[in-house]
Amino acid sequence: MSKIISGFSKFTKQEKIDWLTNNFFQNPKEVKKIIHQYWNDDKTLQKLHDDFIENTITNFYLPFGVAPNFIINDKYYTIPMVIEESSVVAAASLVAKFWSTRGGFKTEVLGTTKIGQVHFMFAGEKTNLENYFNTNKTELLAATASITKNMEKRGGGILDIVLVDKTDKLANYYQLHVTFETKDSMGANFINSCLEAIANQFKNDEIEIVMSILSNYVPECIVRAEVSCKIDELGGENPQRFAEKFYQAVQIAKVEPYRAVTHNKGIMNGIDAVVLATGNDFRAVEAGAHAYASRNGEYSSLSYCSIDNGVFKFWIEIPLALGTVGGLTALHPLAKLSLELLQKPTARELMQIIAAAGLAQNFAALRALTTKGIQHGHMKMHLQNILNQYNATKTEKKQIETYFKNVTVTHSAVVEKLNSIRKSTINWIDFLDEDLVREKLAQLDENSVPVFGKMNAQQMIEHLSAVTQIANGNWKVNAYVSDDKTARRKPFLDTRNELTQGFRPSFLSEEPNDFKFNSIDEAIEDLTYQVKYFVEKFQKDSDRAVVHPFFGELDFDYWKKFQVKHFTHHFKQFNLL
Repeated sequence: MSKIISGFSKFTKQEKIDWLTNNFFQNPKEVKKIIHQYWNDDKTLQKLHDDFIENTITNFYLPFGVAPNFIINDKYYTIPMVIEESSVVAAASLVAKFWSTRGGFKTEVLGTTKIGQVHFMFAGEKTNLENYFNTNKTELLAATASITKNMEKRGGGILDIVLVDKTDKLANYYQLHVTFETKDSMGANFINSCLEAIANQFKNDEIEIVMSILSNYVPECIVRAEVSCKIDELGGENPQRFAEKFYQAVQIAKVEPYRAVTHNKGIMNGIDAVVLATGNDFRAVEAGAHAYASRNGEYSSLSYCSIDNGVFKFWIEIPLALGTVGGLTALHPLAKLSLELLQKPTARELMQIIAAAGLAQNFAALRALTTKGIQHGHMKMHLQNILNQYNATKTEKKQIETYFKNVTVTHSAVVEKLNSIRKSTINWIDFLDEDLVREKLAQLDENSVPVFGKMNAQQMIEHLSAVTQIANGNWKVNAYVSDDKTARRKPFLDTRNELTQGFRPSFLSEEPNDFKFNSIDEAIEDLTYQVKYFVEKFQKDSDRAVVHPFFGELDFDYWKKFQVKHFTHHFKQFNLL
């Protein structure tokens, strides 16, 4: 099948998936399974998501978290955050709690003006152009009347139109620079519609319209967020020293572009996460913020710090063009939920909330950098990702978390420690490997002597078969295991510890049972059958759970864990491992 495709957009979703998986993947069946796993079971909701963009084949999930304890202008907030990077939500939460006892965040909107431009070329006399513009300015505004009517009712609309000469930068290049107030709407569609109406009205035989488009650079749509306290209230062993190092870190980001980019990226970790959660355009916010960071001719910090007269002050001023009505904010169920969580803010309020989140993230990063180092906290959070990547058990996780409490976390160090834990001297028997089990048991005869215990070889084999029958439902043992006992005993099955020699559950008699079969070979055949039946029973009913007389109710995975330990224990009893 060709990888060049025509009419792809007209394919059904399944046809798109079929073409894609057959052309670009070695295992189409597995890829389709993954794609389908991320579909929403609610068909109406899935259709809503499918319609957000073109050529949709599935959904791409990102974690949705919350950062509580934010106090912004004396009002409590729990802030929604959508981000894939570990430590961001935790850091924001910790900093929010830290400042909640020090007055919280103080925020202020300094401006909400947004920009759009009509770019055009004009080769004639500038004075003729100026006269034409001045004569027709009223008509330009009138051309947008039908578009601006509803916005003006909400207190927004076009603020001004200015003719700008850019011929010193590019020959014959001029623009109409239009300023807008869009209230609670981000306003992209509104602005672009107005600009196109203005351009159609303005063009003539001498004016060549190149394009009409809003700008994501909004240096007059600014919000300020600030935290402050007495230096002594910063806490720690030496708050004065901390404040001085923190101040120097901000100053370095102010004068060193290489540091400033990473410094501001940390700010955007907090900002983008809330922008995404509320259905706003994080790419527009990113572009505008970084352009603003370069407004003085060199890329610089978006945050500031002072330590005057015994007071520590840390603040940010950043452009944020946001909306709380229209667009994805009105369509995406989680975006609507986020805005409700934030107590249904206006666009101005949302600007302040998001600026506070960015400042919190920046404070967290700088505090870590100037004290323990950024990796100490970040890699502690990343530790769980590494452990999950290598399918660590609960017990392995606990051991590794304890080990790395006072040890620097690195990916290689975690893997090395995990491997060392897994390098066990125990040679666990795979009881589901029939050939292996038969090979081991074939070493036994009636003269085989146990290393420990009273059972002979055939009794041991029949014992393994009998206990397997408990899981199969063919041996009803009269035993009761309380929830409390189950909670204490069951975690043992997650460990790499062995059953101890001499251990005998109460449901077993003190003396070995009489033979059930005429020979060891017959006992082996029965054990093989019982293990196969064990697998079949659980495969037919994946939700099946059976009470173990000692460990309590176990599902298939936990029964397998028990069986591995049980078989290994008795194989060692006869020195088969």
